[in-house]
Amino acid sequence: MKELFHIHTYRCKHAKDEADELYIKRAVELGAEKITFTDHAPFPGNPFGNRMDMEELTEYVDTLSELRKRYQDIIDVGIGLEIEYLPSFKDYYKWLKESGKLDILILGQHMYELADGGYSFDLKSKENEEYGLAQAMIEGMNTGYFSVLAHPDRIFRRHKEWDENMTKLSLDIINVAMDRKIPLERNLSSMKRKRQYWPQFWELVPDAAEVVVGLDAHGVKELEMVLEY
Repeated sequence: MKELFHIHTYRCKHAKDEADELYIKRAVELGAEKITFTDHAPFPGNPFGNRMDMEELTEYVDTLSELRKRYQDIIDVGIGLEIEYLPSFKDYYKWLKESGKLDILILGQHMYELADGGYSFDLKSKENEEYGLAQAMIEGMNTGYFSVLAHPDRIFRRHKEWDENMTKLSLDIINVAMDRKIPLERNLSSMKRKRQYWPQFWELVPDAAEVVVGLDAHGVKELEMVLEY
């Protein structure tokens, strides 16, 4: 584990209130050669919670850029964002991608956009939620804006047992990721949560597929998950 990948910061409002530099210092202690921050991205107008505000984005990038310079001879600091694909925000993804200030955008599909312009978290019933999430992930990967697909098996979190429909959806996702040469993230945080990590999904992933390991850390202490993997 030379790279500690998928790190959040206090700006997402559900992580520990710890300074960015503390993550970097701990990563150095753990022997990492790189640490990549991918905090939950804001959206214009701040329509969603549990993420940084648009007004914090510049400060986030500037702070990590300064830390990158300070630690350049010790550890590589990557600057990115984790974000959902929502078709209404195509221009925003393009702007983020072309800004030149981010190393990576990773696709973390926690919700999806409905045909009427609403969002899946507003649905009274979350039954069959995985179909909408999978379709959004596939559409997102096909845009070319995203470099990694975060925790793809987490879309099945409302299931209790694996079934054939989950296999079919998984294969659809895996095949698109491979066609688009997008790595799939094996998420260490998901492994610690009930029904968020599915070995059955990963058994379907061919050896030819690219897989990255992400911590999804929301606190400095969580960097130590790398020692358990």
